[in-house]
Amino acid sequence: MLDPTTSHGHFLVHRASGPPGLFLAPVPTCPLIITMRSLLALLFAASVLAADRPAVDHAAYTAALKDFRKGSAKSIEALKKADASAAVRLAAVDDVRERLVDEPTSPLVGEVAGLLGSTDVETAKLLLAALAEAKAAGATAQVAALASKADSPLRIPAALALAEVGGAKAVPVLASLAKDEALAENIQDALVKVAGPGVTDAFVAGISDTKADVSARTALIKAAVGRNLRSVAGALCVAIKEESMRLECQKALLKLAQPSDLAALRDAEKSVTNETTKGALGRLIKKLEAVK
Repeated sequence: MLDPTTSHGHFLVHRASGPPGLFLAPVPTCPLIITMRSLLALLFAASVLAADRPAVDHAAYTAALKDFRKGSAKSIEALKKADASAAVRLAAVDDVRERLVDEPTSPLVGEVAGLLGSTDVETAKLLLAALAEAKAAGATAQVAALASKADSPLRIPAALALAEVGGAKAVPVLASLAKDEALAENIQDALVKVAGPGVTDAFVAGISDTKADVSARTALIKAAVGRNLRSVAGALCVAIKEESMRLECQKALLKLAQPSDLAALRDAEKSVTNETTKGALGRLIKKLEAVK
């Protein structure tokens, strides 16, 4: 029998309640329909996922998970113990993950978030994944703090988790991390994923913030294009007047502007002094006028 699906990175597979690190794909009723190519793909996905979880004693893991599910032992307490075995720790993580998915606003969120800075790196990565899967917004502050620590090995997984748990609050935090070249690509991916009420307003505010670092504003513009977030066009028409933002705004407007932005585009065309940008805006205006 299979437990709920487990998410790691870009994959989603079913996890067996048996051996830790073992992931099962749906098996066709007739083995003859399985091609070698699809079989290899399944094996590859399973090996990638298994690499994220330590190999532990099957029996010890299963026994510990049963105890946690019955309530005869507490997974949070097990995670606090430095001398807990790898099997018990992994079972505790899985118990916590299941409970978080069921109750993403429970006090458990705070308890799990509180462990992120004190547990070992590998366990912390699994807990971050659990918080992200549950979209546990209550962990936003702790996850953001980890993502902001320059010397933390958890910076990238924390940034990606923040995109899932933080909603609109995650937008300025993620954008501010874009100046770190080691994180830039991950930050772009995270900003494209952020969802929830107020996210669009957060993008507009960030792009419009003249006091923010250029790298942060640029990251937001690129992510807006990736999201096809047309409602930022007005902010782009203002930011394009700044020389440091001109080229990125120009490229984004060519993809995001629509007829309703014509007034702002005409104002921008009059204000910019760069002839190349002025010409590009002029052509865009004519194109949109024809559509209108």
